[in-house]
Amino acid sequence: MPGTAHSSTEAPMVAPTPPHLSPEQRERLEQLADAARLRMTLYPSPTPPPARRSSRSRQYPGGRPNPWRIARGRRRG
Repeated sequence: MPGTAHSSTEAPMVAPTPPHLSPEQRERLEQLADAARLRMTLYPSPTPPPARRSSRSRQYPGGRPNPWRIARGRRRG
């Protein structure tokens, strides 16, 4: 598209290293950043399941509905 501010040759959004860091600290920071980037590429975070409203009929892990809750609901009055 014409008129976009960012070109593809720009560096990714990374803050420049702060000038007050010592060379050792800067090296450590770069190692951590590399490790974080590597981890993101190797292990992408799983997408969370879509949030669903909890339905009225709660089920056991086995798939059977909870017998106590059903029985209690039926015997009213």
